[in-house]
Amino acid sequence: MPPSRRLIPALTLVLLAVAAAVAGVLLPLAARGGTPPAATATVDGLTAVPGAAEWALMDGHHMDGQGYQMPSQMMPGAPEGDDMRLRVPMTLTNTGTATRDFDLAGEFSLAGGHAADPVPLRADTFGSLARLGPGSSVTGALYFDLAKPAAADPPMYLIWRHEGREHRLAVNLPGTTTDHSHL
Repeated sequence: MPPSRRLIPALTLVLLAVAAAVAGVLLPLAARGGTPPAATATVDGLTAVPGAAEWALMDGHHMDGQGYQMPSQMMPGAPEGDDMRLRVPMTLTNTGTATRDFDLAGEFSLAGGHAADPVPLRADTFGSLARLGPGSSVTGALYFDLAKPAAADPPMYLIWRHEGREHRLAVNLPGTTTDHSHL
């Protein structure tokens, strides 16, 4: 058999391996409905930039320095069961020339971790603010109640649905992976 014909099975095997690797990256993205989360997103002049997230301290009684998770019945509005409260700082900026409306509770949810469905916004520090004038910016926090993800769980990300478009924003939780390549 000529040397060129011996290369055909080897080249075919290499091409199949490359195709499988590409499919292994692209198919999970398609199944989740899009590209990996970004650091920022802009829709029609309104830009959302999340900051470094952190778990809110909801423990009590520190006589021995250890503390314990405060039961929800002792703190109305506290997370229930094994859920913890995640604080995600958020800056919204209007870079456009017109006033921009937004609805935090209706637009933001949290996905990833081991939650099967997106987690709705529990609270925020933006108050009743629902619009920004041209050139204006506001920083506040979004709060979500969920169980802490395990190390093997996929990274968490914000889902921002604004003006009929959906964006995924990376949640930077110090001490965890921020690799969103497997989403």
